[in-house]
Amino acid sequence: MFIVKMGKKLGLAAIALAVALSSVQVFAAESSGIVVASRGAVSAFGGGQVRTLSQGDQIYVDDRITTGDKSFAVLQFIDGAKVTVRPNSSVVVEEYVYNNNEDDEGTLNLVEGGLRIITGAMAKSNPESYKVRTPVALMGVRGTEFAVMLCGDEVCDENAESESGLPEGL
Repeated sequence: MFIVKMGKKLGLAAIALAVALSSVQVFAAESSGIVVASRGAVSAFGGGQVRTLSQGDQIYVDDRITTGDKSFAVLQFIDGAKVTVRPNSSVVVEEYVYNNNEDDEGTLNLVEGGLRIITGAMAKSNPESYKVRTPVALMGVRGTEFAVMLCGDEVCDENAESESGLPEGL
């Protein structure tokens, strides 16, 4: 009798473990990129959890990436695009699907602060599929490199921020 009860418990534990691992694999499959460089306080809020980010960490659709004072993160997305999240900034990865076809979609939402973006294959092959939202505008991307900076309720000159804490060229 004891062996049968233990067998049932082990069987239930194995099923629970399989379900947990399958949900982790699904989460990992949704990775939209990685952190290739960071400094200072960089975190992601997604899936109901806050994660501290550093070089090599995965980023996912629906992550809100936030940087602190004198902090930054360089994100490389699955199509090769590089996005520098400037100090005191917050950006949400609303959508990022790249399969090199007409279904490609990339939308970043700059909630506060600034970004510098070097576009990847998606914006080069299908520019209308790559967008950056702000509280005051939706930008379609037609170039290969640009910067966006929010100052309160408007988009402003990226040089308006003094002592950004970024290494030169980022």
